[in-house]
Amino acid sequence: MKRAKKTSPKRKFGHVIYTTNAQNFSGLIREHADAYLSSLPINQQRKKAPPVDIIKNVEKARSLNRWWNSRPMIRDAFSPDSIRQAVLHLMTGGNYRDITERVVREKLHIYHSWLLQIVHRARKEFGKTWSQKLLAKLNEAQNKEKVLLDMRVWLLGLTHKTFQNLALSKKDTNGISTFVNNMLSLCDEVSEKRQWTGGTVTIDLRNDSTNSIEKLDLVESLWFLQMIGSASLTVRGSNKAVYGKRLERAFLRSGLELLGLRLNENYWLNIGRDEKVDREADGEVETKRGRIRIDIGLIGEGNQEVPEDKLNRVGRNGIVIVDRLGRQSAVLNTAQRLSVKVVQIRHNFPMSEIYEHLRPIVRKSIKPPGKTRDELKKQLDVLSDEIFNIS
Repeated sequence: MKRAKKTSPKRKFGHVIYTTNAQNFSGLIREHADAYLSSLPINQQRKKAPPVDIIKNVEKARSLNRWWNSRPMIRDAFSPDSIRQAVLHLMTGGNYRDITERVVREKLHIYHSWLLQIVHRARKEFGKTWSQKLLAKLNEAQNKEKVLLDMRVWLLGLTHKTFQNLALSKKDTNGISTFVNNMLSLCDEVSEKRQWTGGTVTIDLRNDSTNSIEKLDLVESLWFLQMIGSASLTVRGSNKAVYGKRLERAFLRSGLELLGLRLNENYWLNIGRDEKVDREADGEVETKRGRIRIDIGLIGEGNQEVPEDKLNRVGRNGIVIVDRLGRQSAVLNTAQRLSVKVVQIRHNFPMSEIYEHLRPIVRKSIKPPGKTRDELKKQLDVLSDEIFNIS
């Protein structure tokens, strides 16, 4: 495959070198998109016309999405072997964010670079009103492609959740225009009131290939930074939902299989509420006196109210698995009072704790987990790929 021409500065992510050159970046998107399209059946292939106006430039997002979703690195991120390695990382006390951060940074780099290109082009065509005009173009297009729907809220400096919380409606174009004008006025007002002694710093957007420079004023610069911030929050939020949940399910299932339990015989997954416990749970394990519930959440120190909520879901003798508890957390005291076992993953061998808790109460005799990384790896390697297939 033909490589994009290298320019400086450059950063290497995964197997591809991305550059700050907007033209090369677009070429790289098209290159991977074309490779993806050529792999499809003939009846699914279509020719792509070159971009002519700004909305067609925005439509390049389709190519970006196809490229991202078809990249080998993304496919590999959820292959059985990759999930198996991620589970081993967790079972030996690792932080799952160590695994996902690289993928997240790559995605942030792609979207931020795309926004740089879009705003540069919009500023060149529309002048200082680029944000309002670009938003109007997107509204006219009525395109439901996810990345373009994202762009519509990013142009407001918002995420989808904040957009909903502000009671804005995507159909109310007049209301959105009023919101944009009010926020731009606010930026202008704050800029006038807050003067920096070292002078005002603004952003210049330069296309390395054409040497075209678009100079943003202070309000435009601040608005653009808010767009970048909104895009970052969107990517990181979806990352937790996608990667975190998948790893949680894989950890729980492979862990119980590793102990010798079998799905739908000795344990069950995705349990709904019932008469005894009016909450859903991630799993149940058969015991000598019935079943106990297990709930898992890769929750860090910054969100301690969630583990306490999970304690109520599992009931007596249940298990709550979390990433890590804060030093001042009262979760362990509450768990002891409710007779719930809390297992922390970070800096721990969590399967040993789960085994010790289950061993005296389960109906079926279970096998002890490995006490070293090598032992755990051998136990995970013999499990079926189907257990780690969580697409």
